[in-house]
Amino acid sequence: MKKTTYTDEELLKALSHDDLQAFDRLFRNYFPKLKRFLAGFSGNETMAEDLAQDVFVKLWQNRTSLSHIRNLNAYLYTMARNALYNQLELSYYSHTLSEEHIPEIPTLESLEELLFADELEEIIRHTVEHMPPQRKMIFNLSRVEGLKNEEIATRLQIGKRTVETHISAALKELRKALAIFSLFF
Repeated sequence: MKKTTYTDEELLKALSHDDLQAFDRLFRNYFPKLKRFLAGFSGNETMAEDLAQDVFVKLWQNRTSLSHIRNLNAYLYTMARNALYNQLELSYYSHTLSEEHIPEIPTLESLEELLFADELEEIIRHTVEHMPPQRKMIFNLSRVEGLKNEEIATRLQIGKRTVETHISAALKELRKALAIFSLFF
């Protein structure tokens, strides 16, 4: 990498080829934003920093399969939101939320990020709501309740391959909806 300004798409392509400089550029650009976004929701700077770092660890681990991403900003904020949900869920189940985990009112700086996340969440919710009933049920069992494909197949008395097909189709629908959404941002 020799030029000084790169698009997210160029950086993702370089990252998929194990380019550490591309990863470093993405990290420097997005880490502070994600940390601020997460801190606005969690009210905990340390947790926000840890979760933002986790997002980038996952980004690095999945670097070879990022070619489908059309809007890196939306992708990273979705990863951050999911990481926060998972952390809060773990906190909820392991013990009652302490005062340090109660979210603060977000700062003015993060309002745009909050609106973006809300709109993104609404697109996802709307897309899932309009899926065929069985696909919707399987997707929710997988992604909301966290069941494994074998558990879903057993519970619904269907084949594991049927579960995998429905999840794949649901993810394809979500990618289409998010691709359309990304055209506006």
